[in-house]
Amino acid sequence: MWRLVVPATLAAAGTISMAVAIYHERRMHLHRQPGVTYAQATFRRDGAWRRADIFMPDGLRHQRQASLFGVTGALLWVLSLIIYAMLPFLAR
Repeated sequence: MWRLVVPATLAAAGTISMAVAIYHERRMHLHRQPGVTYAQATFRRDGAWRRADIFMPDGLRHQRQASLFGVTGALLWVLSLIIYAMLPFLAR
């Protein structure tokens, strides 16, 4: 039972990280340049990444934070899955 604590903790930390990423993503869209719609900023091939013509400086700061927490959350989830999948081999 105690062996499930590590993957569960990593998964929970990943979920919290993803929630923070979503928060920053929402905040990013509050700092679009005047006249730029949500669709224009979101549905782009480049994702409007680091585009000062689409986002104001505060929006770009939130974009960096969203990326950082999103990637961190995904890595924590993958690590949690790997450790969970290895549990039968670690029990020996």
